[in-house]
Amino acid sequence: MNSVKIKGEVIFVDEVKEFGANNFRKQTVVINTGDDRWDNPIPVEFKKDHIEKSSALKEGQQVEIEGCVDGREWTGNDGVKKWFVNVSGLDVNYLSDSPTADTAPATAAEEQPDHEVEDTSPTADDDDEIPF
Repeated sequence: MNSVKIKGEVIFVDEVKEFGANNFRKQTVVINTGDDRWDNPIPVEFKKDHIEKSSALKEGQQVEIEGCVDGREWTGNDGVKKWFVNVSGLDVNYLSDSPTADTAPATAAEEQPDHEVEDTSPTADDDDEIPF
């Protein structure tokens, strides 16, 4: 088993889904691990008993997810082999309970520019001469 830690902001929390006669359950959570310039969304699947670890996740929270990377091979009807990688969530460490400052709405003071623009439009006192 290959262990992995994924640290970032929760950007999507899917509902818990059940499959098959055995009621196999899974929940997909997407964590953005990118920076201000590039997004890097990583889907993480919480399965079976590990769903309880993801049940309190909300969009905007900063988290670190401990998990494992699973790979599998699949051969299609056309005989072509394909490989898939999946990240399975095992535990969640909450780094914040509320949305990050980047996703929180800006206040009126933050929306004001940090510089002043001087009005240089002509006034009635200016000469009416054209400079060319």
